[in-house]
Amino acid sequence: MTTTIKVSDITKQRLDMIQAKITLVRRSKVTLMELIDIMTRIALRHEDELLGDQRPRHNEKEAEASADKRSRDGGDRTDEYVYEE
Repeated sequence: MTTTIKVSDITKQRLDMIQAKITLVRRSKVTLMELIDIMTRIALRHEDELLGDQRPRHNEKEAEASADKRSRDGGDRTDEYVYEE
């Protein structure tokens, strides 16, 4: 059974970036469904951290601003890294 979820553009970009990094390391494609499954299992293992401090850290705010700027500038080069030989 599958469920469709809506995510913001920035969240989609983050998922794509993580998916690309995992693909590079494993040298095999990881589907978005597999990625979300992995991430939820990790989140459950770190439940205490997840339920703790919910405020973004300073460097997380910078990363979000940088990713947002890349999306506006068209500077996301994930595909270039993934499909580069």
